[in-house]
Amino acid sequence: MPNVDTNKIINGTYGFLYDEDGREMDTTQEFEVKADLDKKDLKLPGEFFTRTKIMGGKLSGKITFLKIDSRLQKKIADNPAAKFNYIAKLADPNSDGQESVLIRGVSFDSIPILAYKMGEEVSVDVNFTADDFTYQDTIDG
Repeated sequence: MPNVDTNKIINGTYGFLYDEDGREMDTTQEFEVKADLDKKDLKLPGEFFTRTKIMGGKLSGKITFLKIDSRLQKKIADNPAAKFNYIAKLADPNSDGQESVLIRGVSFDSIPILAYKMGEEVSVDVNFTADDFTYQDTIDG
């Protein structure tokens, strides 16, 4: 039987996102940033299995938030080429600490001008790429 304290499993309810001004994006419903690695296949003499070498990578992600204003959409529309910094944080009070990541050079893939569906709350999805990231805090178990 696993010896896992289930209270330590991180609850996404305690996820927070902050923009470049330090302002919490307090209606964020979902956030993801990931690094996709570019691998090259290598065949070596006498080796049956193909080996791989990481040649680079690409950071990308997605933010979903409930719409209460036009702040982010206007910021993107005013300067589509602009790059921003964000801090994403997981701070579940039942865990052994918090995890936070600074994401630098966030560039949005589209401008979410306007969308809605009758009888439902309005949410906005924005995909992005980023230049770099740094862990500011980690949860060491």
